[in-house]
Amino acid sequence: MDNMGRLRIAICDDEEKDRQRVRDLVDTYLKQKDLTAQVRVFDHPDSMITECEQFRPHIYVLDIVMPMITGIQAARELRWNQPEAQIIFATSEKSYALESFDVNPINYIVKPVEAEKLFTTLDLALSRVQIDKEQWVTVKVKGGMRSLRVDDILYIDYRNHVVSYHLSTGETESTPTLRIGFAEYLKENHGNSGFIRCHESIAVNIGAIDKLTKSDITIRNHEQLPVSKSRYAEVLDAYMDYRFS
Repeated sequence: MDNMGRLRIAICDDEEKDRQRVRDLVDTYLKQKDLTAQVRVFDHPDSMITECEQFRPHIYVLDIVMPMITGIQAARELRWNQPEAQIIFATSEKSYALESFDVNPINYIVKPVEAEKLFTTLDLALSRVQIDKEQWVTVKVKGGMRSLRVDDILYIDYRNHVVSYHLSTGETESTPTLRIGFAEYLKENHGNSGFIRCHESIAVNIGAIDKLTKSDITIRNHEQLPVSKSRYAEVLDAYMDYRFS
């Protein structure tokens, strides 16, 4: 896999021994499958949730019993922004099995994690992720061309005949001065890529919406965007379709 289609995995466990065991098993699995992946390991769910807003793993391997916030609570928060993520629970506590299923995990593995059980579960997770189908767009920007992962674009705005892409990294990429309007630009460049106009000069990535009201949208980075009265119904329909499809 190249960088535009690389598997991303997050592991979170507050116990160092268990955390390292899962990491070693994941590395062994990837080697056996001849897969390239970005793997990030966390010892606390708070840091995982914060970093994964941008990292956006395809697969999570989570302990359940952790300080302050359980793996199930963390999974609920992750699910909100990543409904398509594959979640695997690994825990020493069997009593959480029933509660865990409201976040739709693909498996619940009791510690100590055994290779065969984890590998079979990772096979299932990989069958469900869509790495090669991740959407990318190549846009003309000042100084040349740039490929952007659609999931990294929070919103697009249009001012003074210039379109700007606001990214989850905090970066902004802008086009040269355009000879066409915003509606035509969106149709030509983002016709089927999950953006919806919430305002005459703003198109938001539906997957970046955290909260929607009749007057504004709160997106992943906690920034707020205005919603025009005339566009609210269309935005609401697209948002509900995304959340519950």
